[in-house]
Amino acid sequence: MRKKFAIMIVSLFSAALISCGCDEKSTSLSFPGSELPMVSFQGFKIPQFPTARGQLNYAKSGFPDPEEKKAAFKIMFYIFPEAKVECGNAALYLAYMNFGYDYRFAKRQDYTKAIAAYHDVIKKFKAYPQILVKAYWYLGWIHCDLLHEKETGIQYFWHIAKTWPDITMGISSPVPWVSLVYRLSVKTDHPPKKIRQKKWASLALLEIIRNATHTKEVFHAFDMLWENYRNSVTTGLAIKLMLQNEKFAQKALPHVDKFLALNIANPYLAKEIQDKAREY
Repeated sequence: MRKKFAIMIVSLFSAALISCGCDEKSTSLSFPGSELPMVSFQGFKIPQFPTARGQLNYAKSGFPDPEEKKAAFKIMFYIFPEAKVECGNAALYLAYMNFGYDYRFAKRQDYTKAIAAYHDVIKKFKAYPQILVKAYWYLGWIHCDLLHEKETGIQYFWHIAKTWPDITMGISSPVPWVSLVYRLSVKTDHPPKKIRQKKWASLALLEIIRNATHTKEVFHAFDMLWENYRNSVTTGLAIKLMLQNEKFAQKALPHVDKFLALNIANPYLAKEIQDKAREY
């Protein structure tokens, strides 16, 4: 039962990315003291905020009508065309909305529309790596997890790992399982140990390890992960994944004690790694 739960957590992490992975910074939605002007746009009355960040946060809030939410994102391109990062994030959200209310109930034609939308984001925001890396991530996720076109999806993850090795994810965890496996916060008299910030490239390498079947490719991804991101909990997750496959376990085993000595993973992940390593 515990093994099934662990597999489920790892396999769902890319999908969970959608809920909060688009923003680099989490900013609360705040209204100015005076009443906001309203703008008529695509059949809806949309408040106009003084900043692009405020406008984007409003679009990200809850709407009963998905068409109104789309309009709230699209108006960004007209009100704040110079705010490229915020407009890029709006475009990413719009691309994802092709899946409807829940991606698990989307149809193949919805996947096709989303793929086309993400490629359009790549064309329009070539000068903004923080937008491009997310578009490539979604493309990898769609092909690997939704269309089961592993080889195609893996190429997008390789592009992330090789092109943007240092782009950091936002303040909020991009996926729930990352929060679960990071060290638990404990109140002490000593300042907490600083954990290396999560990089898109490290998670892309983890995705390659999770989806690839060729030994050489998995080992290459793990070598890159160990060389560049060994102080990340992502490396611990990769070790655990590889220990679950006899074909890859011998590559991971020599790194178990070295990783655990870094004292990065919380006790639960550390115990899972130790228990799995004992089987060999």
